[in-house]
Amino acid sequence: MTGKTHAAVGLCGAAFLLVPKESIQTSIIGLGFVVLGSYATDADMKMSKAGHLISDIISMSVLLVGLYLVARYWMHYNVVNLIGKNMPGQLKFLGVAFITGSIILGRITGHRKYMHSLIGLTTMYIGVWLIAENFAIWFGFGYALHMVMDLLNEKPEALLYPLPVGNFCFSLVSSSGIGNNVISVIAYTGFVYKIISIYT
Repeated sequence: MTGKTHAAVGLCGAAFLLVPKESIQTSIIGLGFVVLGSYATDADMKMSKAGHLISDIISMSVLLVGLYLVARYWMHYNVVNLIGKNMPGQLKFLGVAFITGSIILGRITGHRKYMHSLIGLTTMYIGVWLIAENFAIWFGFGYALHMVMDLLNEKPEALLYPLPVGNFCFSLVSSSGIGNNVISVIAYTGFVYKIISIYT
């Protein structure tokens, strides 16, 4: 599936499961972390897929900037001061090291291996938690939904990496097929519907 579809599914899932439990302030920032988590799983992609990668980076940037502008200028929330405000600087540095190390290891092991495994999810979650505390839940939610949706693809993902077992896929959709587009439209529609129903 494309990065845009993963982001749509992450946003839709968060709108139904996480947003209703939090304030508007937390939800707006949290949705930004969901988008980051939805895309972070594919940080192991090689630059040979540069076209898809650039398209996904642009899409993610537009979503994140949109959420930031809503939080900062419409809701008047200082986003930077709300993220990881109680976490000491040295732990944030350690979090960056966890994330950077995971991405490097993901690039070394290849696509759909380390970064698409339970150990990759755990390491990235810890890294984000050391930087942003409770917003790691939102990040992990987007990351995990990406892994779940990739099970529908034609290429297996190594959920139990580095064990030689646990390569799973259901071969139901492809990133360039109609199924990907249908899932994306349904997810974005569900997201918009749920957000409107919560805040009206």
